[in-house]
Amino acid sequence: MVRYPSWAVVVLFLVLSLAPGTSHAVPVVTAGSGPVPVLKNVGDIFTIPISITAATDLTSWEFSLSFNPSVLKGIPPVMEGPFMSSFGTTSFGEGVIDNGNGTITLVTDSYNDLPPDPSGSGVLANIEFQALAVGVSPLHLYDVCLTNQGTLSCNSGTDFLVVDGSVIVGPQGTAVPEPATVSLVSLGLGVLAWTRWRGRGRAGGAVH
Repeated sequence: MVRYPSWAVVVLFLVLSLAPGTSHAVPVVTAGSGPVPVLKNVGDIFTIPISITAATDLTSWEFSLSFNPSVLKGIPPVMEGPFMSSFGTTSFGEGVIDNGNGTITLVTDSYNDLPPDPSGSGVLANIEFQALAVGVSPLHLYDVCLTNQGTLSCNSGTDFLVVDGSVIVGPQGTAVPEPATVSLVSLGLGVLAWTRWRGRGRAGGAVH
């Protein structure tokens, strides 16, 4: 019989109890690797994918993204990912990179070909960055809209989900931790934050 550490059982319980229930799959748009930070060193040039899962007849999409301009610099142009174009002809708009304010706005794409319309999972766009300084940068998606199954929606959280990412930049020459280590650290921080949130809620409820 396989025995699991008690902390693993607790983590599994928390994940299952906090995960939102869904009766059917909805599209999920993700920046980078989502909740697991992307680890880079100062001076690195790297690509962040914006991806989608569970798309059904996706005929258009758009998004904007914000980042920390003191940590990262966006390198134009934003490139179209292979997901939509692998189905046929598309019209891609690379958007505008503003490194002063840390934004990439109005990246768009539309499918202009015969059925079948794009369905499934893949990369919508690729954004190239350079790591400028030690620090942490969020990769925050906003103004996301999808035309999925013939319906245009900008209602993230209901018709589709959006998952932000992040980049952690270390000094030049610093060894990058293994992905498994980062995943455990991220999970631990998430559990710690949840525990503190629960503690504040109980403390607040105890006040009469």
